[in-house]
Amino acid sequence: MIILGIDTSARYSSLAVIKNERLLAEHTWECKHNHSVEVLPALDKLLGKTGLHVNDISAVGVAIGPGSFNGLRVGLSIAKGIAFSLNIPIMGIPSLEAIAFSYAAPGAKLAPVIQAASGMLSTAFYKAEGDSLILTKEPFLATTEDIAKLVSSKTIICGYLDDAARNALVMLTGNKAVFPSREIISYGTNVARLASARLEKGQADNVHTLEPFYLKKPHITKPGKKPAHSTQSSLSKAVIWDMDGVLVDSAIYHLQAWQKAFAPLGASFPEEYFWKTFGSNNNSIISGLGLDLSPQAFNSVAATKEKFFREMVSNGIKPLPGAIDLIMGLKKRKIPMAVASSAPLENIRCILKELNIRQYFRVLIGQEDVSCGKPDPEVFLKAAEKLGIPPERCVVIEDSLHGLQAARKAKMACLAVGSTNPASMLKEADFVVKSLDSINTEDLLGLIK
Repeated sequence: MIILGIDTSARYSSLAVIKNERLLAEHTWECKHNHSVEVLPALDKLLGKTGLHVNDISAVGVAIGPGSFNGLRVGLSIAKGIAFSLNIPIMGIPSLEAIAFSYAAPGAKLAPVIQAASGMLSTAFYKAEGDSLILTKEPFLATTEDIAKLVSSKTIICGYLDDAARNALVMLTGNKAVFPSREIISYGTNVARLASARLEKGQADNVHTLEPFYLKKPHITKPGKKPAHSTQSSLSKAVIWDMDGVLVDSAIYHLQAWQKAFAPLGASFPEEYFWKTFGSNNNSIISGLGLDLSPQAFNSVAATKEKFFREMVSNGIKPLPGAIDLIMGLKKRKIPMAVASSAPLENIRCILKELNIRQYFRVLIGQEDVSCGKPDPEVFLKAAEKLGIPPERCVVIEDSLHGLQAARKAKMACLAVGSTNPASMLKEADFVVKSLDSINTEDLLGLIK
């Protein structure tokens, strides 16, 4: 298996070829803003050194951002051209993950950075667990002060960082910020190896829909003045997805995880109680059992349950019928989407990563983001706020009665999926389907009045 890795997300471009995890060749150079004229000739030279032809490539990994607008566009165009013409898999790798991968010693906390415009930094926070990088803070644009506020313990700051930013972080964090003694700038190999790992899990991307990931939309031309009656918020629509029972059938994993977490306490977790509370947040579920638990035991049970759940779904979880097709249809229409769930954010990220669909959702709202769980509308209202779309222009896809009630209280349209509850319990929804493969994007968006 020969995999090509392409990283054109920053001023240094990097290309690499690996064969069965062994590096055959890598070429990294300061490309600055010349990606469109330098990357293809560099690829020809790289393949020439290995004695390979482009037709020998089995799969392509490409950094998809954040990063340079022009660089990402060129790199992704080349990668998609190769993947499409050869009919081979393509994997989009987050640029910040490729940087963090170089320093991912077990237990490490990492904040990879890429210089952005106007003195800002593109960054995210990860922790290394075993052979995996766990995203703990979604990519965002930040100042050095923003990053310093989030560095509460030893954290490796790595990537494209100039002396001014480095010195500022040293002053702001003291000895909590750790900088590599030798900065690595050759990330093409990391992109190829991360792509190889995803390919083994069957997580190839769709060559037709894979897009760059930008933290801020680039200004190519100066936008014209819009009429006062034609604002973005008044015209746009958005779709807010619940996760469990909508994107995936994860109920059995939750039930088994709860039962496994309560077993050491000598307490049972009845299946009938599980179905009654499915869709509620953990605090409500544990409290409803009426057990005499100390605050420490209470928190331990919740954390243990989620750990067991993530271990289970990481061994392979499949999307529910019609979910991926509907996501792709909405993406083609450029409809902004969010996931708003009672689950912890780490669970949401875990499942979206397993399904390889994280890039299609602009916003994630989880248990940590709200003070009240469903049927309180807070989770959906926060999703709409972060999407920048009025609640009345949003449609929620839900499977639970609590979720349906929350959507109603948020003044949002609601599509109910009868994957968990019978249709007779979901009559308050605007429309009820047995499966998402029985509705299309037009019908879904038509629910918004």
